[in-house]
Formats: sequence, C-alpha cells, structure tokens
Amino acid sequence: MNEVERQLEVVRTDVDRLTDRLEQRDGYVDIHELNATLTVYSDRKAEQIVDRRPAYLDVTLNESASELEREVLRQRNRSRAVLSRANQSHWTLVEDATFNESTPFELVIEPRSPTPTTFIARGEDGGDWRLNVSQGPSNTVSVDVTYDNGTTVSESVSGNATRVNVTGGAINGTQRFAFAPGLNAPYDLRVENGHRSDGAYHLLVDEASDVDSGNFHTDPGDGQPYVSRELSTAVVDVEYVSDKVSAESQITVRIGGDSE
Repeated sequence: MNEVERQLEVVRTDVDRLTDRLEQRDGYVDIHELNATLTVYSDRKAEQIVDRRPAYLDVTLNESASELEREVLRQRNRSRAVLSRANQSHWTLVEDATFNESTPFELVIEPRSPTPTTFIARGEDGGDWRLNVSQGPSNTVSVDVTYDNGTTVSESVSGNATRVNVTGGAINGTQRFAFAPGLNAPYDLRVENGHRSDGAYHLLVDEASDVDSGNFHTDPGDGQPYVSRELSTAVVDVEYVSDKVSAESQITVRIGGDSE
C-alpha cells in the first residue's frame, strides 16, 4: 500500500466513524453538523501529517453530490432562549408540516419563569394542541399538555430542566401524553414566550413543509437556531498533497451503512 492509499484508508475509516457517531447521538446526520465535524477533523489531521512530513490534507463535504432528505430545524445551545433568529419571543417554526411518532421533535428545556413557554400545534381544520413548560415550586419543572377538547395532562419533574419528546409524548423518557390527537395534519407549529425558557431542540420535517426560513440561520454561530438538511448519503472530497505525490478522491458514506 503506497502513501496515498494509506492516507485515504485512514480518512475513510475516520469519516465512517464520525458519521456513525453523529447518527448515534442524534438519530440522523445533518449538513451543518457534518460540515463542522469534518472541518475540525480535517484541520487536526492535517496538523498530524505536517508533523511527520511536508504534506497537505483537506477533507470536505460535497453538498451538491450528497443525497438529502428532510429539513432539520435545530438549536444546540441549551443556554440560549427559545427565540427566533431575530430574537422574537412569539414566532413560527414551520407551517403545513406532518408530524407523527417517527418525526423527531425533541427538546431539552430549562424554564426561567412560572409563566410558561408554550409550543402550539394547529391542525389543518383548526383546533390547537399546546405544550406548556414552566418553573414549578421547589426546584421542579411543570409540564402541562392541553388537548383540543380541553383535557389537560400535568406533570411535575424534579430539577431545573427536562427532556421532552414532543411527537413521541415522553417526558424524560417516560410516556406521559399524546401528540395532537383529534387534529388533522398538516400542522402549523408556533412558540409563545420563548424568552422565558432556555433550551436546545431539533425537529425534522419533510421538504414539502413551509419552514419560516427567516426565523433560522443557514450559517449559525454560538448555538443559534438554524435550518439544514438531513443526509441519507454523504459524499466527502479528499485532497492529499505531499512533497512526493498529490491525489484527489471521494468517499461515499451511506448513513446507517458502509462507505465506498
């Protein structure tokens, strides 16, 4: 195995490992997260190679050649309020979207006030489903779900933050409520009083959904809310140049599968 083949084999193995790690953590891989991961990896790997020999390595995601699936709406910074790109407290995430238990919408939320932050799903024919999260007494979080028929499910969770699987109906991993029973899809999804809670979230919606892109960054910084795309196949370009050889190659990674 020559120098180029050795380097490409190492990179191929590492890219497989990095995409697997993202998929295991999130249940999917999105363009923004993989781009950020590959940038860090490429810089570190290049430094390691330069320490041994005069060489250059660049590893980048080829977005135009990759295969894309659902749109990803996400905020990773748990210390940031649940606000829009323009720091609005009352804002729309998406309209005309279809959610079900297989549609990941999860959040880790830390309320800062007894006045709740509210997530509202509105059905196509009208009717609302509401998730209210607020500070409870004695270091607890209050989670209240109100169905369109007026029925309410209330839970009190110990601690100052809680994890909610909105579409799956779970609080800290335990099934507690149902998402939007009696409402007809597609739904509009809104946030009210987002400034009253800090939190991280991710939501995947089909491409036909109407994402209010003005409320999200495409190139976020500091954990800002962003819109991206889910990857089903990632094509990664690799460029390697040393004092002896130069080569370019591509690695194709089937998310949940093997690389080529």
